[in-house]
Amino acid sequence: MSTTRIVFVDCLPGTTLAEQLSLARFGEIGLDRSQPDTFERYLHELEPGTELAVAYVGGNGTSIPSAVRTLRGKAEFTKTRVFVVGEAAGGPVPGWAEALDVEDIVAPSALEGFGFTDTVEIGLRAYNSLVLDPLYTDFYLDMTWNKIFDWFETTRWDWRELDLDRLDPRLMSPEEVDFLTEAAIIEFGTLPGAHNFLREWQGETSFSSWALSWGAEEARHSLVQARCLDKLGIKVRSKHALYKREPYPIGDTRTGTLMMNIISEARAAELYRCLAAETKEPVVRNIWKLLGRDESRHARAFFVFAQELCDDNRASQIAALKMAYVWLADRSEGLKHPAGHFYPHSTSAKGIRRIESVKQEATDAADGKVLQMLRRLVEDDSIESSRDIKRKLRSLI
Repeated sequence: MSTTRIVFVDCLPGTTLAEQLSLARFGEIGLDRSQPDTFERYLHELEPGTELAVAYVGGNGTSIPSAVRTLRGKAEFTKTRVFVVGEAAGGPVPGWAEALDVEDIVAPSALEGFGFTDTVEIGLRAYNSLVLDPLYTDFYLDMTWNKIFDWFETTRWDWRELDLDRLDPRLMSPEEVDFLTEAAIIEFGTLPGAHNFLREWQGETSFSSWALSWGAEEARHSLVQARCLDKLGIKVRSKHALYKREPYPIGDTRTGTLMMNIISEARAAELYRCLAAETKEPVVRNIWKLLGRDESRHARAFFVFAQELCDDNRASQIAALKMAYVWLADRSEGLKHPAGHFYPHSTSAKGIRRIESVKQEATDAADGKVLQMLRRLVEDDSIESSRDIKRKLRSLI
C-alpha cells in the first residue's frame, strides 16, 4: 500500500477513482475518499508513516468546509496541502482560505479528464516543496534572517566610499603587497562556501537567504583587493577563482558548520584589522578596515544562527564544542584557518598560513572572541581555553 496518499472529501461525486495513481515524477500515490462526518476518523486511522500529501475538499467558497477545520486542527497535518473544490473558483479568495492555509479554490472541471493528473501533480509539488525544517516558521517575517536583515543591511559599506585612483604604490611594502595578493586569492574561497551552504541547508529558507547575502558581500572582498593590485601593476589570474569551484563535502551537522564559520570570520576580521593598523597606505588601510568590519559582522550573524540551533539542544551544543576544539586546540605546524584547509592545490593554502604566522597576535585576539561566543552557545561562563572545551565535552557526552 502506498505511503503517500491524497484524499477527496465530499467532492467529485460522479467520478470513479482508482485506488492508486502512478505518476512518473512521484511514483505510486494512493487515492482515498471520505465525507465530512467521517473525516476525523479517516485521519485517525491513517497508518503510522503515511504521508497525507493533499486534501481536496468540497465547498461553495463562501463558508469554511468542516473538513478544512478538522485538518488544520491537527498539527501532524500542517504540511498537507488543501484545495477547496467549488464553483467559486476564480473569484475573490475569502479571508478564511489564507487563515487556514488553503492553497486555492479550484473548479470541479479542473479535476476532469486529463486535468485530473495535472491538478494532482500541482498539489504534490506544493507538498514536496515544504521540507519542514526544525526551525520552520509559519510566517515569513518570523524567520531569523528577516530579524537581522536591517542590522546587516544598514552596516554595509558603500563602494562609492572608495577612491582607488588615490592608491600610492610607494607607501606599500613588498610584504604588504604580498599580503594583499594572498588575501585577494583567499577570498575566492567564499564561492564554494556559498554553494555548500545552500546544499547543506536544502529545504530551508531563513539561513539560505542569509547565505546569498553573505556570498554577495564576500565576493566584493576579492574584487576590491584585485582592483588594488591592478593599480599596483599586478594581475590576478582567473585560475585562482577556478581552483575554488570544486565543492568540498558538506558538514556532518549544521551547528558544526556554523561554528567553523564563526572561527573563520573572527580570525579573518582580526587579520584584516592587524594589517590595516600597520600599513601606511591610506586607501588600502581603509579597505582592510572595511573588510575586517565585514568579517566581524559575518561572525556575529553566524553566531545568531548557531545560537538558534543550540538553545536547549544538547546535540547542537556538543557539535559546536567539537568543531571549536578542532580549530582552536591545535596550532602545531603553523596556525590553522578553514580557508587554507580545503584547497591544498591553491596558493591560498600556504598564503593563509604565512599571514597567520606573521600576525599571530591577531589569531589570539580572534580566538578570544570565539571563546566568548562559545560560552554563550553552551551556557557555560567557565570556558576560557581549549582545555575547558574538552572538559565541557566530557560533561555532555
